[in-house]
Amino acid sequence: MLLRNCRYLVTQNAARDILERVDVLIEDNCIKEVGKGLARRFPKEESVDCSERIVMPGLINAHTHLGMSGMRGFSDDKELAAWLAEIIEAEHARDHKQILAEATLGVKECIRLGTTCCCDMYSPGDVAAEAAAKSGMRLVNCPAFFTAHHALSANDIVKHLPVKRYPSIISMALGPHSIYGTDEGFLKATRAFATEHKMIIHIHVAETRKERVECKERTGLLPVEYLDSIGFLGPDVLIAHAVWLTKGELDILAARGVKVVHCPQSNMKLAGGGVMPLAEMHERGIVVALGTDSAASNNSLDMFREMHTAALLHKHHYWDATAAPAQTVLDMATRDGARALGLSDVGSIEPGKLADVILLDTTDINLQPLAKERIVSHLVYSASGLNVSEVIVDGKLLIRDKKFPIR
Repeated sequence: MLLRNCRYLVTQNAARDILERVDVLIEDNCIKEVGKGLARRFPKEESVDCSERIVMPGLINAHTHLGMSGMRGFSDDKELAAWLAEIIEAEHARDHKQILAEATLGVKECIRLGTTCCCDMYSPGDVAAEAAAKSGMRLVNCPAFFTAHHALSANDIVKHLPVKRYPSIISMALGPHSIYGTDEGFLKATRAFATEHKMIIHIHVAETRKERVECKERTGLLPVEYLDSIGFLGPDVLIAHAVWLTKGELDILAARGVKVVHCPQSNMKLAGGGVMPLAEMHERGIVVALGTDSAASNNSLDMFREMHTAALLHKHHYWDATAAPAQTVLDMATRDGARALGLSDVGSIEPGKLADVILLDTTDINLQPLAKERIVSHLVYSASGLNVSEVIVDGKLLIRDKKFPIR
C-alpha cells in the first residue's frame, strides 16, 4: 500500500519531523519507506491519495473499559463511589453476549475516531479481545480482577485469561482493579505471575481522595507507598489516574520506572476533585500516556477530545499557558502511549515500525487554515475524531473516506 503525496506527514519520530508532499510505502504490516517519488518507483502499489490529508500515527488509548460502552449516559452526574455502585449492579444484569456487543461497539467507536490501539481492562477477559480481533484494532487486553464481582485467589489469574489464541495485534496483560478491589495476597500473586510470564500489570491507583485516606487508615501507608512495600511496583506496571499523590510517591514511581495513564475527562466528570500532577511527573521522567476511561464515565472514546482537555486542564491548573504544550500532549497520545504499553513498534511513522496510521481530512473547516507550523496545534486544540478519514492498523485499511467498516 502506498500513501501518496501526503500533504503533511506528522512522523512523531525522535526529531518530531513534519514532512510535506512525501509518500509512505507500507509492505505487509510495516512501514517500509518514507520519501518523495515513491509513487514513481512503485506504480503498481494500491494507493491512497493523501494530497488533502494529514497523515499521523494512530492514537493510543492507554486506559479504557470497552465492555461498558453500552452504559454511555446510564449513570451521569454522580461522584465515583455512587457511580460505581450503580454501574456494578447494572453489570451483573448483563450476559456474555450483551457485554461482547458493547465491547464491539466500543472498538468500532475507537477505530472510527482514530484510535488504533487500546489498553482495555475488563471482565470477562475475552470480550475486548474478541471484538478487537474481529474488527482489526490493536489491543493490550487486561482481564480485570475485582472482589465486587467474586472472591479471588491466585488460581483466578489463570482461569480468567482467555484460552483462545488471538492474532498478533492482541497481547495479554493483567488487570487487578485497585488496592481496594483486590487483597494483598492477590496483588502479590499477580506480581509473581507477571514476572514469570513477562506481562504488564495495569491497575487503578489514587483516583480519589477517599481511596487515599482509606489506604492510609488500613495499611498505615499511602497507595504508592503500600504497593511499593509489597514489592508490586516495577517498569512493567501501568497505573491509571494517579491523581492524589504526594511528591514522595512520585519519587517512588520514578525510581521504580512505573508508567502512568492520565484520564482527565473521566476524573473531571466523576468529580475527583484533584488534578494529576503532570508537570511533576514529567520533571521526574515518568512516562505518562493518555486514556479516555470508559464510555460510561467519559461518554466518549475520542482521543482527540481527550488531548484537548488534557492540554487545557493543566494550563488552567498551573496558571501557566506553557504547561502541557500541544507537542507534549500529542506525544502522550502516541509515542508515550506506546512506551507505557511496552509496544516499541508503534507510536511513530518511520521505516521498520508497524503500520498503525490515521489520516485526517484537511478540507474539514475546523482544520483551516493549513500551515505546517500550525499542524500540531490543530491536532490537539481543534481536531476531533470525526476529522479522521482513513484508518490503517497493522497494514490493513479499516476505514476509507470516513466510511466504516469497509470489510
